[in-house]
Amino acid sequence: MNRVLLAVLVLAGCATPPTPMRVLVQPPAYKVEMTTTRGLGMTPITEAPPGMKVRYIWKTDGGYFLTQNDRTTEIIDLGPETVNEGAKLYWTYEPGEQSALAERPVAISIKTENVKTGKEIAWADFTLVWDGEFFRAKH
Repeated sequence: MNRVLLAVLVLAGCATPPTPMRVLVQPPAYKVEMTTTRGLGMTPITEAPPGMKVRYIWKTDGGYFLTQNDRTTEIIDLGPETVNEGAKLYWTYEPGEQSALAERPVAISIKTENVKTGKEIAWADFTLVWDGEFFRAKH
């Protein structure tokens, strides 16, 4: 009985914690008046273990996420929280929100989760800051 308890405790201690990951943000600067740009493009840079299906859970406390349907080029509003399979998203905001968003950093978080178990395997947090002219990612 003690050996079983010890084995369980040892295995629990070996569970790997979620690892930090990177998010590629392009273009490096954005404001809504840039008519040729959908928003700040955000692509997660991480590798799932071989054979593991993962999902990416995105959240922001200001503005919202968009995606583009590649077949129809339709822009789809995803809101301030969304889940995807790792495709590039865009962050944007409504023109009337700029003043309020510029007063504080906008928080962005993303976590990678194993679809089968729900276990978090990677994460990233960063902010978007207003530099007086544009929003920029600050990692």
